[in-house]
Amino acid sequence: MAKRTVRKAQSAALYSERAIRTERDLLDYIEALDEDEGIRIQGDLKNHTEGGFIFVGVYRGSYCVNICDEIWNSKLRKYLAGGNDEWYYFDTGKQAFNFVMKEARRPLRAWLY
Repeated sequence: MAKRTVRKAQSAALYSERAIRTERDLLDYIEALDEDEGIRIQGDLKNHTEGGFIFVGVYRGSYCVNICDEIWNSKLRKYLAGGNDEWYYFDTGKQAFNFVMKEARRPLRAWLY
C-alpha cells in the first residue's frame, strides 16, 4: 500500500482591497457599489471595541451598513471583524454616506473590496 501524504489546506486571500483616500471618493464608491463589492471603514464608535469597523454594501437595492467590533487577532497579527453587530439600511448612497461619516475615524481609513 502506498503511503499517502495529507496536506493541511491553506487559505489565500481571494480578493484585494483598494484604499479610499478622500471623502468624495468614498461617496463615489458607495454610490457605485455592486452586490458583490463592499467597503470597510475604521470607526470611531465608543460602544465598539477599538472604535469598531463599519462595512457598507448593497443588498436588494438598499444600502446596508454593518457596524461591529474591531478585534486584534494575535495569531494572524491583524484586526478582524468581531461581534456586537448593528445593522442599518438606507435608500440612497448619500444617506448611507452621511451616516458613515458621523461614525468614521479621522483621518479617514477606508478600503474597497
